[in-house]
Amino acid sequence: MGGNSRKFKKAEKSKIKLKSSLKGAKLPKGTNVTKTNFKVRKIVIPDQIKQRNLTDANVLSSRSLTVKDCLAKLKHTNPTAKCEGLRGLREILAKLPTEVTDNHLSTAIKSIASISIDIERDVRRDCYKTLGLLFAAAGQENVLPFFDVLLSFLRCAMTHIQPRIQEDSLLLLDTFLQHLPQLVLLNRDKIFPQFLDMISKLRSESKPERTLTLSLNKQSTNTKWRTRVLMRLIGMLRILIDSKRGDGKVGPAKDEPMDTTGDESNPFTAKSTHIPATSLPLNNVFDYRAPLHFPLVRHRLYQPCPLTCLFRKSIGEGNLSLSDQIDEGRKLKTYVQMLMPLLFESWLEVRPTSGGGETAEHVLSHEAATTLGLLLEIAIQLWELVVIYGRETNNADMTRWFREQYAEDFCNHILKGFPFYQSPGAGAGKGRSTTDENKERNVDEKCYSQNFNICYFYCCLNENFRSDRSKNYDKVVNYVERCVNNWKFRSPEVSSLLLKVLRYMLLETDCVSINKNTRGLLKTLLEVYIQAKLPQDTRNRILILFCDIIVLNDRLWREYGQEIFTLWLRMLPNLLKKTVIDFNVLKALLCLAKQKNTIFLHSLEENVEDIVANVGKLKVVNEQFKNEGLVLLINLLFWISKREALEKLLQSDLVKAMKIDDDMKAYFRSTLRTRLVSL
Repeated sequence: MGGNSRKFKKAEKSKIKLKSSLKGAKLPKGTNVTKTNFKVRKIVIPDQIKQRNLTDANVLSSRSLTVKDCLAKLKHTNPTAKCEGLRGLREILAKLPTEVTDNHLSTAIKSIASISIDIERDVRRDCYKTLGLLFAAAGQENVLPFFDVLLSFLRCAMTHIQPRIQEDSLLLLDTFLQHLPQLVLLNRDKIFPQFLDMISKLRSESKPERTLTLSLNKQSTNTKWRTRVLMRLIGMLRILIDSKRGDGKVGPAKDEPMDTTGDESNPFTAKSTHIPATSLPLNNVFDYRAPLHFPLVRHRLYQPCPLTCLFRKSIGEGNLSLSDQIDEGRKLKTYVQMLMPLLFESWLEVRPTSGGGETAEHVLSHEAATTLGLLLEIAIQLWELVVIYGRETNNADMTRWFREQYAEDFCNHILKGFPFYQSPGAGAGKGRSTTDENKERNVDEKCYSQNFNICYFYCCLNENFRSDRSKNYDKVVNYVERCVNNWKFRSPEVSSLLLKVLRYMLLETDCVSINKNTRGLLKTLLEVYIQAKLPQDTRNRILILFCDIIVLNDRLWREYGQEIFTLWLRMLPNLLKKTVIDFNVLKALLCLAKQKNTIFLHSLEENVEDIVANVGKLKVVNEQFKNEGLVLLINLLFWISKREALEKLLQSDLVKAMKIDDDMKAYFRSTLRTRLVSL
């Protein structure tokens, strides 16, 4: 080491030393001149960078990307770049949606839809989210010109060779159903065949009947996969029913021409040019010089009936004429023929076997209960479509055909094990309490919704069920009566479903004959209404049901027996002495008064002074306009037929003491004076 250090010092000493502080030292001439013979080029800024720097920050994503930059990233082969572009589009849509919808809508829809069948799962899921935001910002009218492109990608995803893409096509359909229900309704004939191919296949090419197929992969069971598909089918049918009933603005635009062309090989293609009566404008202006026509039989007699529907043949199993083939009933019948066998076949796969004892066929697993609920809901929706079609065409052939075709199968396959309930451990996890698990998952152990739908659908399939003395009807009535006696439901949806069943069983059908079981059900409901402590909304709906039985069908009321309603009718005026009353209840009471129900009017006359004294304290809920409920109450008192009671009201100070507007006091006095003149 010593030798090395000596060598290093010797090398350092041998280096040339430059002295920095030499006086008078100058550089040679010519070496300190600046050279100016170099070339200069201009700095060019691209247009996209200029636009990005000059525009508002709202049109940029968090990474300073414009709409064009985000759309360009969608064409990248890297999944991360695609997700970044989709994320940027969502950020811009949240800040300034008009930047995309007004300037780049066509390019955005086509670019985003093209990656809806991407091989990467994350890219597909982000694509569906972005499409949902884009549809919500643009609106259905603006998306309409590009819906064919979206529809092509949806059908491609439904029939894709990759099972994962086929599964995620249901999420894409969910986006359409949520944001574009009108467009889905108009193009349902193009979606429906590929939709059913996901869970079934045709038995033969010449008939519409189908049979179930296996699941897409081994990671999900057949039942789970069919449940996912059937849930989307319920959404599509619900949109169709709402459009038929007129609940939603679903349908073509006013100035949009109807498409009369279609694929002849597709039985669902719309070919009829018949315009439904709901699209015809009605003149609501009253003309006292014009004659008045009151429909006494049906509520929709003002609707025109097409001649093709009036003079057509009955829909049977024979050859159909050309007018029947282009009719909407043909498509509806094809829907029913394709779906109903699939529903029964799906139930036969999951229903419990009867080998485990007498009660084994009543116990359902969680999957079986879920499947049964979906199947019943779809069957009821198909029945509602058939009923609506019969009302529109004033023809009951379709309803009779539906009952003859599927009533027996329903009783043999589903009603045989009625009533159903879930096993105590259905859906419970390991190491946890079964009751706590079911409460968290909202599991209906008694299967109330499934059983009530079975009762409702059985009554729909049997026209004269009220006079039926079969064991099946006894089973249905006894179950409903037990549920009415033990009216303790945690879910308001279950209570609403039971009220729907009661309304159909007690009122809504043309069957007038009443057997002992139906009359007993009505008595039980009356007793529960009078004695039990039910929620106020439930009490109001039961009251409206009783009023409708008396007002809408006088013959049915007499068949039940007028003495059944006597006590209840005497109690009704007491509702007007309370502090709160529902507007619909007031309307029902007014209908009873207009019908001149003697029991109700006599009780009203006895309590009229207390009712008038309570007018200022009475609050009417669910009224649309101010004093709308008070007007109904005054109109109700108009039907009092005792002259002495009316004169006493006018002469007393009760009217002056009422805490209402002066205009309403004047209306109250004029109403009573008008009634006195008419007596």
